[in-house]
Amino acid sequence: ENTVGTVEHLLSALEALGVDNARVEVEGTGEVPILDGSAYPFCYHASRVGLVAAATEGTNTTTDTQSYNSAETTPRMAWKLTESITVTEGDAFITLNPDAVTKLTYGIDFSYKSRAIGKQWESWTPSEDGSYADVLARARTFATMSDVMAYFRAGYIKGGVEHCALIANGDSFWNPPMLLPHEPARHKLVDLIGDLALLAEPGHAGVPVGHIVAYKAGHNLHAKFGKAVKEAIGNGKATRVPAEMWAREIGPQANDNEVKSMMDVLPVDGA
Repeated sequence: ENTVGTVEHLLSALEALGVDNARVEVEGTGEVPILDGSAYPFCYHASRVGLVAAATEGTNTTTDTQSYNSAETTPRMAWKLTESITVTEGDAFITLNPDAVTKLTYGIDFSYKSRAIGKQWESWTPSEDGSYADVLARARTFATMSDVMAYFRAGYIKGGVEHCALIANGDSFWNPPMLLPHEPARHKLVDLIGDLALLAEPGHAGVPVGHIVAYKAGHNLHAKFGKAVKEAIGNGKATRVPAEMWAREIGPQANDNEVKSMMDVLPVDGA
């Protein structure tokens, strides 16, 4: 059986940019390269290519602005849940409360492993707090020194560079500084978005509308929450609404404008 691992950063970037239709080819070990440990390189290069809205079936478009503007495009939708959902695993939980917009809040507690990471909370409301590329995308994965060595011996992070993770060593970071305030908590938001992107369909966002609060969660609990959301949708506890546009704009002109806004921070090692 062929599988592909460590997809969450790529999927997170695509979800945030509003992409639900893309062809991704992976060669080598079956692992999406970790690059600089964040979702930023995927955001950067996807924006360099440029994005266009999907055309309604039977409509032809090209990448020039005139043809795009005159084409009938398919609106992007999202699920808005009408009831609360909660999943738990020990003292970890993820809950969604109905809301008019998407809000994401994440709490972590790694004080038992490293006081450098400690306890953090971070919240992001896309419609209020700035773009994904500015607020979340640069947040790198994080771990303790012992975790990193264990991952490497197990055959993971083979494609990483020196600063592909924020590494805690006791009471301090081995490779400071942090690129963003509360970088570990912000990276958990990146991971959550990437895991929920698995709920996306053509013309449909994966992250549901509502206030999602996660505490001490991980990929397994993210997956459990995604299944609960899918079950709620199947039981008629959600309505379709126009999806929020987390990227600044969409259309052929988004290429130059989005890349220009990102040029102040380039991916590590030119990745």
